[in-house]
Amino acid sequence: MRAMSRFALFLCVAVLASHGRGTVAVGEYDPCYSVKPAVAKGDLVTLGIAYYPNVDVSGWGDLNPCGYNGRLNLTSAGGASAVYRAKVDDMSFMRSTLADEDAIMQASGASLMTVVAYATNGAGQTIRSYPRRVRASTSTASLLSSSTGRVNALTLIARFDEGRLQYLQWHDGACRGCAAGDSCFAVGDDHGACAGTEGNCACVGTDCVLDLANAADALRCHLTVATAFSGNDVNKVPLTTFSQIERLGLYSVSGSAKGAGVTATSAVSG
Repeated sequence: MRAMSRFALFLCVAVLASHGRGTVAVGEYDPCYSVKPAVAKGDLVTLGIAYYPNVDVSGWGDLNPCGYNGRLNLTSAGGASAVYRAKVDDMSFMRSTLADEDAIMQASGASLMTVVAYATNGAGQTIRSYPRRVRASTSTASLLSSSTGRVNALTLIARFDEGRLQYLQWHDGACRGCAAGDSCFAVGDDHGACAGTEGNCACVGTDCVLDLANAADALRCHLTVATAFSGNDVNKVPLTTFSQIERLGLYSVSGSAKGAGVTATSAVSG
């Protein structure tokens, strides 16, 4: 992997659990397992993205992807988890593939899908983000204020206090920097995100706006989570990646994510 723009990319592991299974990673590669009580800048941390088909943001409640009942609910619904290793205070771009997302939707007969980010905090407690909508077909439009399509970018902020994870929070992109032809999608909590339209992302043939065989075009039809860091590490060294996002603006972050998609995609296994 190589550096893109001013960000070093670390997407070390991605494991997508198959239909009916939970997260398959173990030990330090398991978001539900605490390896260190606190981390330093430059350490690797494990983050999970849980995909929940046919459940809107209100349906998550306090579901914990690391708890027994949470895993049971997710897997019985045909959900899955993607697992990533990110380097503390470097920008990381976390994604599965278009085929992975399609497989979850199709196996569950889903017309809607939501996600959360989750990890442990070094003390055995699960830190979970609020849920976000990432896929919705035309049949769900009346429930989602006419939002349909496939969200292509969210920004996640991992906040640490003396090296221990405190929060996983979504940063509102407010649909700035969307590519021509994308839609503005209501992801939850009055936040917006850019999304590839159902028409463009399902088009087959020679007259399509997007060529889904092209990696850059395909990125407009499935989710990339740009992850940044704030707070301080175990040595009280400030974590500054999030301030870089605010300073550079969403346009720069979105551009880096698109470049990362071509050069830093990783293998996914069930």
